[in-house]
Amino acid sequence: MSYKLSLQSLMRSLSFHLLVPALFVGFALFLMPVEQAFQFDPDEGLELIKASLYSEGFTLYTQIWNDQPPLLTVLLSYWFSLFGKSIFAARLLILSFATVLIWSFFQTLRITLGILPAIVGTLLLSVSCNFLRLSVSVMFGLPSLALAMLSIYTLILYQQKPRFYLPILSGILIALSLQTKLFTVIFLPLLMFILIEVALKRWQKKGKVNLPFYLSHTLLWLVSLLISFTLIGVLFNSLNFDQLLQSNLGNNVKTAFHKDNNFIIVLVLFLQDFDYVLLAIAGIIALFKSKESYNKFPLIWLITVTGVLLNYKPIWYHYYPLLSLPLTWLAAYGAKLAFEHFQKKNWYADFKLQNLKKLTLSGFAAAFFIFSIVVIPLKLTILQLQVASNFGIDDFKNTEVTEHVLNYKQSTEWLFTDLPVYAFYTGLNVPPEIAVLSTKRLESGNLTVTQVRSLLKKYRPEQVVLGRFPKLRRQVRTDLNENYSKTYDDGIIAHYVLKKIGRVNEAQN
Repeated sequence: MSYKLSLQSLMRSLSFHLLVPALFVGFALFLMPVEQAFQFDPDEGLELIKASLYSEGFTLYTQIWNDQPPLLTVLLSYWFSLFGKSIFAARLLILSFATVLIWSFFQTLRITLGILPAIVGTLLLSVSCNFLRLSVSVMFGLPSLALAMLSIYTLILYQQKPRFYLPILSGILIALSLQTKLFTVIFLPLLMFILIEVALKRWQKKGKVNLPFYLSHTLLWLVSLLISFTLIGVLFNSLNFDQLLQSNLGNNVKTAFHKDNNFIIVLVLFLQDFDYVLLAIAGIIALFKSKESYNKFPLIWLITVTGVLLNYKPIWYHYYPLLSLPLTWLAAYGAKLAFEHFQKKNWYADFKLQNLKKLTLSGFAAAFFIFSIVVIPLKLTILQLQVASNFGIDDFKNTEVTEHVLNYKQSTEWLFTDLPVYAFYTGLNVPPEIAVLSTKRLESGNLTVTQVRSLLKKYRPEQVVLGRFPKLRRQVRTDLNENYSKTYDDGIIAHYVLKKIGRVNEAQN
């Protein structure tokens, strides 16, 4: 009988843990054209072609120029070997990471706030600006954040029960996160804060003796982080600080984007989910006023990331989850406060005009919570309109360009392009030195026009597709006119073929 009860309890627990991620996956697949969209972001092509080149034997950082850590590229190449080389398969991998992020975020909120605020917080995160789009875009930001959030969840468990293996696991997870994208280096002092806080509480509880012993778990976390990070770096040659650090943090990068007003950009990021900001403010006030033991970690996280983004250049839209995660966590604090207001008899009477002056903090939180829930359909409508306009309208053009490239595929070894997604769709390779042909690399001078011309001469690519960077196209126009014939130009994207290849193809037709 006891065996049967324990089995039933296990099944209920398993169902509970699987329900939220299963709902999120269904939600994302229903709303986003995961299989149909040609590309959600030009950076998808960069990640896809790096993984494609790596799977064909090209090495990262020596042959393939790469300004990002290797883990997603390597994982994506193995994923392709298991499930086939398709953009749909790649997006499912990213969706898997996003689901891990949602699960670990939900579990963290469940432990710190309870089930109902956790459900609300997770829902708000799911519909936050660009979260669904990033959940299915082949980019490295969300996978890195998923691993970081899992590391945070592990230490939240450690706060409950300080078991020695939890800091070790957290250290490994944050190392994997850093080897996916280095921007989660922001979390290192935050995670150490949790560890030291737990050590100090244990030290005080045990009579303030043998402090080094209680700090030993912090050392375990640090050692596991360093060993894991170094092993991955040695294994995949990613301890290349010139490509990884200089190309992202060098003065040339800051100079290239010096006109960007970071304050305005960060403010706009916050205003994307203005309703969350209101609810989070109520949550922050509750954090300081309430006698409950609220976890201050999300507030420290939000302040830290805001401070870093105000001083870092360039800031991209896909950095927003760095802010939206702690923002929705704090909004869940506000939601918990709102639920207290809803428990009052005739709570809605407080919102009558004559009673507004008497509205308490929980009343304001309730109003902000209702506002956040009411605007969810509007956010989803805007998302669907964006999907229809941005990701569907160019399908015909993308298909046309792809067909032009495929017409000459049999005679092509190299495709030179600033839109490598076309190389991925057509199964062609790009010169590995320009696998990452990005705005940052061009604007900062990490790739010069002289180098581009040199690569055109070195590889003598049979086909060229240019469309992302009009300035680059103008700068190499002379080289293209001399050696190539234009077969397609819609004013944005142009396709060229080597003149001798074009003549052979015409003769065969």
